[in-house]
Amino acid sequence: MDSHQSEDEFVPQYPVSLVDQVAEFLTKAILEGRYKSGQCLVENELQRKFGVSRAPIREAFFVLERNGLLTNIPRKGRFVRTIKEKDIEENFVIRANLESLAARLAIPHLGPEDFNKMDSALSAMFLAAKENDLKTFYRFHYEFHGTFIQASQNDTLIRILENLRYQTICFQYNHPSPQECPDDNLISVHRQILDLFIRKDTDAIEHLVKKHILVALDGLLRHLASRKQNGQDLKNMKNNSNQTGAPLPGDDGGLKKHAYHQD
Repeated sequence: MDSHQSEDEFVPQYPVSLVDQVAEFLTKAILEGRYKSGQCLVENELQRKFGVSRAPIREAFFVLERNGLLTNIPRKGRFVRTIKEKDIEENFVIRANLESLAARLAIPHLGPEDFNKMDSALSAMFLAAKENDLKTFYRFHYEFHGTFIQASQNDTLIRILENLRYQTICFQYNHPSPQECPDDNLISVHRQILDLFIRKDTDAIEHLVKKHILVALDGLLRHLASRKQNGQDLKNMKNNSNQTGAPLPGDDGGLKKHAYHQD
């Protein structure tokens, strides 16, 4: 992308097909949260915004539906899919088993170039975590895992995992944790994964990749449970406040605060 080009600006690049470009642009916009969960994507508006005909937009919609990012509601339109907690729980369990299989299948095909790519992605993840740059962290995390998934050379497995990983990223952007970027422990786990690939330890890498994803699921579910509890606590506090007339913590009761000075 040109350094002067906005993330929201679509500029066709040839000879790549318009369908692929529109699909990639919309996918990135959804994954990064620029199109929100449940938002309707209006064909005519996108046609005017992108300066293209309806055909590539319609075909791009089909691609995103197939990848689980859009939902088509008859007579209403296409909406960014709302990924629920149940969806993500099922997603992670399937991913844990399939991605660990991809790791096992990848070992005979991974070479120095792949290891260098994963090492570079890991370094970028480390820096992004230190700077609390969520977008960059997820981009290189996606690249790290994608390197060995592609190396599995199993097209069906690659296609299924791509769909599942899209949904995961979309969910993470719409449900960020208070500590947005992961801690050093997660970086350490990815370093262990890379070391096991280099050592070609098939059983260990399969076990660790599976464990890594299930641990991530456990952390995400605990975070969601905490958010629900906090939401319920706030609701109870508001109900109590309405009954007693007492202001909530941090609430001035609707009165403006004034600074009083003593001469």
